[in-house]
Amino acid sequence: MRKKQLFAILLAGAMTAGTVPSAALAAENDIPAASSEVTEGENSDEAPQEEGGVTATPEAEPTQVPEATPEAPTETPAEPTEAPAAPETPAEPTQVPETETIPEAVPSEAPETLETEATGISITTIDENNQETVTYYKTLQEAVDAAPTIESGAQESTVIEITDSLALSGTISVSGKKVSIVAASQGITIRREQKEDGTVFNGTMFTVAGQGSELQFSVKDGSDLTVDGSNGKGEEEPSEGSLADVSDSGAFGISAGVTLTGNNTTAKGGAVSNSGGSLVLKGGTITGNTGAMGAVYSNTDIAVQGTVAIKENTGANLYLDQDASVVVTDVLTGSSISLTAAAPADKKTVAKAGKKADGTDVTSEEFKAAAEQLAYDTEDYSVVLGEDGLSAVLKVNASATVTPSPTPTASPSFLTYQSKSLKWMDHNTVTAKMSTTKDCKWYYYFVDAGSDTNTIKKLYDSSKAKTPAKANTTFTVKAEKVPEKDSWLVVAAKPDNGSAQLRVLKLNSSSRPASPTVSPTVTTRAPRKYEVTESKVTGLENPLQFYPRKFYDFQVVGAGQNDTDPVSGDERWIPLYWSMSVNGTKNKSWRIGSQEKGIREAATYPLYIFFQKQTYNGTEWTDTGVIEYMKTSFSSAEISDAEWKDYIDNYNKEHPDDGLNYDGTSGGSVADIKATEAASEKDSDSTSKSAVSTADESPIGTMSVLAAFSLLAGGYVLVRKRKKEDI
Repeated sequence: MRKKQLFAILLAGAMTAGTVPSAALAAENDIPAASSEVTEGENSDEAPQEEGGVTATPEAEPTQVPEATPEAPTETPAEPTEAPAAPETPAEPTQVPETETIPEAVPSEAPETLETEATGISITTIDENNQETVTYYKTLQEAVDAAPTIESGAQESTVIEITDSLALSGTISVSGKKVSIVAASQGITIRREQKEDGTVFNGTMFTVAGQGSELQFSVKDGSDLTVDGSNGKGEEEPSEGSLADVSDSGAFGISAGVTLTGNNTTAKGGAVSNSGGSLVLKGGTITGNTGAMGAVYSNTDIAVQGTVAIKENTGANLYLDQDASVVVTDVLTGSSISLTAAAPADKKTVAKAGKKADGTDVTSEEFKAAAEQLAYDTEDYSVVLGEDGLSAVLKVNASATVTPSPTPTASPSFLTYQSKSLKWMDHNTVTAKMSTTKDCKWYYYFVDAGSDTNTIKKLYDSSKAKTPAKANTTFTVKAEKVPEKDSWLVVAAKPDNGSAQLRVLKLNSSSRPASPTVSPTVTTRAPRKYEVTESKVTGLENPLQFYPRKFYDFQVVGAGQNDTDPVSGDERWIPLYWSMSVNGTKNKSWRIGSQEKGIREAATYPLYIFFQKQTYNGTEWTDTGVIEYMKTSFSSAEISDAEWKDYIDNYNKEHPDDGLNYDGTSGGSVADIKATEAASEKDSDSTSKSAVSTADESPIGTMSVLAAFSLLAGGYVLVRKRKKEDI
């Protein structure tokens, strides 16, 4: 009988301890725990694949919870039906669903949405019910193919997050789509695949082609992305393609935290080749590349802003072909951009001021500062401010020799043309095979048919000979943009030792393919697109003294909000509200302060500002279902004891019926309306404790431990009593 009594008491005690605010623990802790498991467990030990990784099935910890259920099913039949009720209505997720405030959902915050096995490549979508779905892909091309097409009406970029490094076995093609590849972890690298047999993927890594097609490389806070074109064979065997090839009105861009490096190629641009497309550099680094015409080749203008580095490449760094120039579209700070012009001359324009994202012009002061961050690749020229103050031009250095050197000669041939190898590929392109008996570097150019020898020699520019060719080898010249008038093709080669040589190839105009018929199009500017992080916040730049009931106004201007003369397809971001944490209180008044206690210590707090995207339909701006946030911060200034006392005293004089105590608490009857919240310890992004606490601070863990110890102590007393009775 005593055994049954003892067992009943211990069982009841165990059940009591198990019911100590268990529902609160589930609502507050269970979901984040599962999220962390998916993020770290599924991606940490990934085996290398073509472009993505393999998954590791997360371990299921919930099997440890319902231990009490099978112990006494006959005595407490009602309890199993009550226990599952708590998770059905979790308080926090229903009050502030993540999809309401975080359109760019992180897989770790919503593991229940996984529809496929987790890899390092994912796309997050939101349905009409604001429910997020994270879909994973085995390869990067599969993710790109899954993005909606422009023809289907898609106007915004599809965000492809990568959390693991990738190895490409083929070219990633972006056509008819808008794609943003975002690195969401540190140390992310996209490289060429090298197989065990020694073969390497040597082609172009990314292509962007077609009107409206876009490819953007960017990173999340604290992450970085490197696109590395190294093939492991150095200069002995250069690759055949660029890191990114842009053509046919496509658009390509990189942002801060992105590096393009390591590509040695026979293509025009080692990192980027742009022929008829658009380049937008909002930061990033391009270094350690070699191309036939530079690290970055472009025959159209290049937009730059932020901190951009194009330096320490072999040959030209940025090669501006035809009339292309650098366009400064916002403040340029800490940048280093070295360039080469296709036809350098004194006072030739190589840079100019453009318009900012908000539609305002770059000022003369801002452009002057930007021009000082530009340089020329050789000592022949310098980049100086133009007379109008809104352009940068070349200036011939006094010591420079403009005459090409060395001058090509007709000396014994080391460069030969392979007979009958000249062929038209299309109306604008011809190819020819050449052979060399010396290590050299070559390039090509066109001259008018019938040009004399002196004219041909004068057009030669040794600095353009960038494409290497080994001795006793054959190479193919692919000459593009053949002039419409009768022309000759000139192949120029400069050996490592000795004089340069020229070979003039007469083009047969009669066999030239017909020019394709192009339908006339109405030209207009491309729609303006903005990242939410381009929004501006003012009024919080300096630390603020947060006295009780003292509030500060601040201003938020969404990216594109001040654009004038919009065209159909333009986008902008409109501020909605702000919060101290991702899922915190939504404050719609642009004021910040502490209602009651104030903040006396110096600290820094996170601030999340949420925006809604709008699009212009040609007549008016319309709301979209896209809501994203921009993370910033503000700081509190330290308040001395004397300053604190003076403020409290003055406040109480002015408000005798509603005063404050010296600890900052109310001496009157005004309630804390909690118009603002300081950073909470529960905010994973927070670095400081909360000055105003709104969360449930019940010591649940302590209560549970104390209950368990009480039960143990009770059991110990019963056992001791039993032993004494037995004696």
